[in-house]
Amino acid sequence: MKRSTKRLTTIVVAASLAGGAALATSTPATNGGGDYPCEVRTASIKLPRGAKKGDLVRLAKVSKTQAEAVALAALPGEVVRAKLDDENGYLIWQVDVRQAQGVAEVKVDAGNGQVVAIDHDEDDEDAAKPAGKR
Repeated sequence: MKRSTKRLTTIVVAASLAGGAALATSTPATNGGGDYPCEVRTASIKLPRGAKKGDLVRLAKVSKTQAEAVALAALPGEVVRAKLDDENGYLIWQVDVRQAQGVAEVKVDAGNGQVVAIDHDEDDEDAAKPAGKR
């Protein structure tokens, strides 16, 4: 009787730990950007296979100026750079915003102008440089 109780307790503890680990790895990662994840999971414009850089401008419905304004509303600071980018197959504006803590990438959906991710990327040295020094 004692042996089966110990075995059952061991199984329950192991299952609880495994369930907690699975829950922890499935929780969206955020890193100081409010409730935004740090990577793009979805956006309104799915890029066709083989899309070229020239196609990105044609497909975007949100202008660079609009994307910068949205990024600054979500994360106040100074815009260092903004560019259209293919992020996990979706068209987004990557707006680099400099703050006292460093440079963050605010990813704005190029179709509807919503912030889809904020990544506080401290190792992006090129974005941290002033615009004229790149």
